[in-house]
Amino acid sequence: MDEYLIGAGAILTAGPAATVRSATLHAQTEPALARQIRAALVDFESTNADELSRVLLVAPGWSASRFHDEVIKPLMEQGECGLADVLASLARAVGTAEVHLFARWLPPADLGETLAGLGVTLIWHPLEAIGQASLVSGQRLQKWRPPVRAA
Repeated sequence: MDEYLIGAGAILTAGPAATVRSATLHAQTEPALARQIRAALVDFESTNADELSRVLLVAPGWSASRFHDEVIKPLMEQGECGLADVLASLARAVGTAEVHLFARWLPPADLGETLAGLGVTLIWHPLEAIGQASLVSGQRLQKWRPPVRAA
């Protein structure tokens, strides 16, 4: 199982009707890569950063309740937040300075700069670095009510 990234997380949907839905990911990657990831963002849908509307945050080895208590609750208490805020909160919660991004798009330079200012390094991987994945979601739904929304 060393080649699998397995953990709890959440699917975040951005916009005025933003939602948070608990999720569990089982994703096959290179064994060395799976062992080094402590926090990840996976974008299965977008082809570029401008299309970003729904992402998956994952903390390998965590339970859904721990992820909710240590990542989601603080984000919701923060209110409105952008992608850099979300990634920095995830990194802080899991106690790492690195967040791995799996996406078809390269992160914008300003995102990396903002995160660096917050003490977080974003490590990009092509989505194809995930060989196969199983995503279980929908067991808990929370809506971010106005004025709280993901940016």
